[in-house]
Amino acid sequence: MEGWCGMKLRRWGAGLLICGYLLLLSWGIIGHALKIPAAGNTLGYFVVWDMFCGWQAFDNRTHFIAEDSAGNYYRVQEPWGAFQPFGHVDRVNYDVSNQLAPRHIRNVLSHTDHPPIDRVYVVQEIWPKQFNVPDRLWSSYFHEPKDQQSYFNLRAICAADGTLIESNPDWYVAQGLKSIADNPRLRTQAQGASPFYNTFFNPRLAAEANSSFSAADNGLTN
Repeated sequence: MEGWCGMKLRRWGAGLLICGYLLLLSWGIIGHALKIPAAGNTLGYFVVWDMFCGWQAFDNRTHFIAEDSAGNYYRVQEPWGAFQPFGHVDRVNYDVSNQLAPRHIRNVLSHTDHPPIDRVYVVQEIWPKQFNVPDRLWSSYFHEPKDQQSYFNLRAICAADGTLIESNPDWYVAQGLKSIADNPRLRTQAQGASPFYNTFFNPRLAAEANSSFSAADNGLTN
């Protein structure tokens, strides 16, 4: 009798665990589709459909260059040592969207002695990840000299207190925009196209807008 009750309880527990997990996944998918900030916290990451979409074929590093009123340049870096959560890469290099850049600048400059700073340049350095392999592996797989070339992109300009002055797209987005701008056919198609997926589309407002445009066109005279 006790064995039968224990088996029944385990089945109920397994069923409740599976149902709860499916409900969490459903909540994450629905929240992601409706633009609900389900991924705004650490626990939300486990229920949002992500699939590691941030993996790239290029590696990147973020450099903070400060400029004073005399035109001298300084590297903004923690003198007490950077936080490295994984391996030898500093924490600031994991901030792909530069959300923590103003806080990083304000934290370093407010706890160090330096001349008056006018502005801080946030520079993104990009290079292919294949150059990260050791020299012995490079010579075994690539029959060419290991000549690493980095690309630099001005990501943002901030004040000494971290206030954002200018913001630019990252290197990946900039390359996509340049590829469209340099292609007349893609530029023409982009100007006349509409987004293929918009969760904020309101059919009623669209119908009202179309009716207003039609009324305006009927009222035009030559």
